[in-house]
Amino acid sequence: MINKYFAIGIGAITILKIIAIFLTSYSLFGDEAQYWLWSKNFDFGYFSKPPFIAWIIACYSWFFGESFESLKLLPVTIYFITSLVVFHLCLRLGFERRLSIICSLSFLIMPAVSVSSFFISTDVFLLLFWTLSMVGLLNIKKNPSIINFVLCGIMVGLAFLAKYAAIYFFVSLSCLCLFDKGFRNLFISNFLKLFLLIFVVLIVIFPNLIWNINNDWLTLQHTSENASLGNANINFFRGLNFLVIQVLMVGIILFFGALYNFKKIKLDEENVFLLCFSLPIILIVFFESVLVRANANWAAVGLISLFLFFIRSLFRGLNLFLITNFVVNFVFAIIFYFLVAGSYNHKAFNRINGVGDFSQEIKSYLGQTSNIVISDRLLYSSLAYELKAEKVNFYMPYNSSRKITNHFQITSPLKRGALNNFVLIGDLSDIEYLGPTKNIRLIKETGVKFTKMPIKIYEVSF
Repeated sequence: MINKYFAIGIGAITILKIIAIFLTSYSLFGDEAQYWLWSKNFDFGYFSKPPFIAWIIACYSWFFGESFESLKLLPVTIYFITSLVVFHLCLRLGFERRLSIICSLSFLIMPAVSVSSFFISTDVFLLLFWTLSMVGLLNIKKNPSIINFVLCGIMVGLAFLAKYAAIYFFVSLSCLCLFDKGFRNLFISNFLKLFLLIFVVLIVIFPNLIWNINNDWLTLQHTSENASLGNANINFFRGLNFLVIQVLMVGIILFFGALYNFKKIKLDEENVFLLCFSLPIILIVFFESVLVRANANWAAVGLISLFLFFIRSLFRGLNLFLITNFVVNFVFAIIFYFLVAGSYNHKAFNRINGVGDFSQEIKSYLGQTSNIVISDRLLYSSLAYELKAEKVNFYMPYNSSRKITNHFQITSPLKRGALNNFVLIGDLSDIEYLGPTKNIRLIKETGVKFTKMPIKIYEVSF
């Protein structure tokens, strides 16, 4: 009976998500628009991310179009597929079918998934392949055949192409071999097959490695700089804040339910597996948040196993916690998507609010020119998407003597002598490298919701 009501709840939320997508006046977030722009130019790598997200958007858009509504349905679809993989993961772990269904349906209504399913991000695809990789690992345990090692390697490789955080798979696998004698003996006795798995991963990511080599390791440099300890500034409040956000993303009722039932939790093989694929990741990112900083989603892959661990620990005799968790998360999802549907004017949605109107304002300033030069990466991406039907050329200021800071400085840099006139959105200092100008006119200086700093718009001619 509980599965029936859970399924009805998920169906209602899914319908609400789709309605909200078609009703909202919000725009794509700048990163989403950036991924769409990347998809217009096939490559084996991009400045800040591996290429899979651009590839999938290109394929998806070819079939279903690139409208706002169509693109927003992509993460909803991927998360539904991931929930099916979660169901199979639970079965591989030996969960009862009823518990597996509860896990699958509850996954779709996790606060993190409710919010994330409205945004196209690399995490959406990383979580899919990460979960498939865990299924592949359990398939190896059941049957250590060459094909299962190869299939697992392919899934891990695709996870890497989605996001480099897939490196945590090998961290978790190392912990699993340390704490689970069965897996340790399995890989010792199939040592060559383990090397085959790693070799397959390298084959899958090989084109991206070559791209990085040919582009001075731009993506890996960007990733390492995000987590660099060179700017260490110890702050335990950041770490506490990170942990609180992780609890909220999984579900606060599940967390406190697991604490309540802590003494009854057994460290059997299944729980060891789940903890090895969650706690090491969360701990690493926690220390990173204390030492430097960490975004809330940096430990996203660890939340799936932690979430399953919590539900499994509560399944026997504590279904009230599971039901309460589902109800609370259900209410959260309803509130969130009602706010989206109504394009609620709150600072939490500022980054996706008003971009469409601003793009039309910019269009009215073009006059005789069709060239727009934009200094900010996110604004560049957003305006390029909003004005995709117009004959507008977009450029990014880039002084070749300085370090590359975004992908558009590679693909569409504004070179000296390239344009006679353009509309500049940014600061005049951004184009000093172009040399003396003939005429500069400040069109407008304005504050907008989707950026924290005032925006200056100039008409520039040489």
